[in-house]
Amino acid sequence: MTINIAYSCDQAYIHHTGISILSLLETNRDIPDISLFLIQKDVKQESILLIQNLARQYNRRVRIVPFDEICFDLNTSSFGRHVETIYAKLFFERIGDIDKILYIDSDTIIAGSLQELWDTDLGDNLFAGVNVKALCSVAMLGLERADPTINDGVVIVNVKELRHQRMLEKFKAHIEKYNGSPPLLSEGTINSVCAGKIKVIHPKYNLMSGLIEFRGNKFADVDSFYSDDEIRDAIRAPVVIHFLSAFYNRPWDLHCTHPMRNHYLYYKAHSVWKDVPLENKKLNIRLRLIKILYDVFPHDILDFIRAVKERYKK
Repeated sequence: MTINIAYSCDQAYIHHTGISILSLLETNRDIPDISLFLIQKDVKQESILLIQNLARQYNRRVRIVPFDEICFDLNTSSFGRHVETIYAKLFFERIGDIDKILYIDSDTIIAGSLQELWDTDLGDNLFAGVNVKALCSVAMLGLERADPTINDGVVIVNVKELRHQRMLEKFKAHIEKYNGSPPLLSEGTINSVCAGKIKVIHPKYNLMSGLIEFRGNKFADVDSFYSDDEIRDAIRAPVVIHFLSAFYNRPWDLHCTHPMRNHYLYYKAHSVWKDVPLENKKLNIRLRLIKILYDVFPHDILDFIRAVKERYKK
C-alpha cells in the first residue's frame, strides 16, 4: 500500500522542508512505496528541482501541487507568525486519487519508520495527532475539557471521510466566522470543527519541545493523556522530532539549545543545503519570560491564568 506524505511551504522554508524530506527518505528506505506531495507557494523552480532530484535519488516520486490550485478560495486575514500554507491540510480533499495522507511540518526530522503510524486505524475519525491540550486552548476554542486539542504539525488526514462529510465547506465557514483569523489558525479550525472525530496518537510521532522541557512535570493536561512512560519512550526513541521555537529555539539558529539539535544538523550537513548559514536569532522576550515563569510557578496555576485571560478577551 502506498504511503502518501505531504509537506506544505513557501520559498523561505523550502530548505528546511528538503532537510526533513531527506531524513524521511533515509530512515524509511524499507517502505516499498512512498508518494510525496509538496504543496508549494511561490517556491522557485530551482528549489523544486532540488526536491525532485532528492526524491529521485531514493527512487521515490514527488508531486508538486501549487497552493493556489487547491486553496484558491481560502479567505484569511492573519497568519500570526506563520504563512498561509499551514491551511493546506484543510483542502487535501481536492488532491485527487488519495483517501488518506500523512501531513508533516517542515520544521521536523524523521528519526524512525513511519509505517506503524501510517497503519493507525482511523475508523471514522477525520484526523489523528498528538494531544497538546492546555486549558488556554480549550478556552479559546470553546471545547469541553475532555476534548483533545492536537498539534497539526504531524497529522494523519482521513481524506475519504473529509469528502464524505463535506468538511471543507465547514472549515471555510469556520474561518469566515472569525473574519479570516480563527483562534489558533488551522490547528484551532481542525480541533473546533472536527471535535469528537479526532484520534489521539503516541507522542513519539510528534515529539514537541514542550514534551521534552516539561517531562516529569504536570504541564497543562498532557499527563492526563500520556503516562510518564509514554513521554519517556517518546524522548528515548522519537519517530518525528518537531522543532517548535518555544523554549529551545530552532536548530538552524546559532543559539538553539534543543537537546536533539544534532539530528537536524546531521541531515543538513548531508544535504545540498549544507552551506546555508545558520541564523543568529535569539528567543523573543515573550518566550523567554514564559519559560522563566514555568520554571518558577506551578504549571496548573499559569494555565488557569492564561485560560481566564483568553475568556476575558472574548
